[in-house]
Amino acid sequence: MPIEDKVMTYSVMINQNNYQSHFRQIRLSLESGSTAYIAFPKTRPANWLQFVGSDTNLYMTEDEFADVYHLIQSESPVFFTALNLSDIQVGAVHTELDLSTGETPGEREETPQSIEALIRRAKKQESGA
Repeated sequence: MPIEDKVMTYSVMINQNNYQSHFRQIRLSLESGSTAYIAFPKTRPANWLQFVGSDTNLYMTEDEFADVYHLIQSESPVFFTALNLSDIQVGAVHTELDLSTGETPGEREETPQSIEALIRRAKKQESGA
């Protein structure tokens, strides 16, 4: 699972083919050496987050393409995170996050569904595995 993996390069494709009227995709080359492929179909498939070896396939809906593309073009650095935790899946393209704003000792996460909280949780699980 890529956790805050820095985007090194990207490529964008918009095409038309026999199967659908148009198709948008972004391919990210990550600092770890892996690749993230983000497709933007009209409807997100049930299996929208896939891990294939060290690479990740993420399916977002087509209305999210412009936001993701704008973020990659306008921000630096940009990171990719894909998590498959026991009860939640996350796929995200984001700027650098401040993970130091952690939870208070002995307390539960104040916002347990925030990307920061999920990354901290994934890192704990990863180090305990």
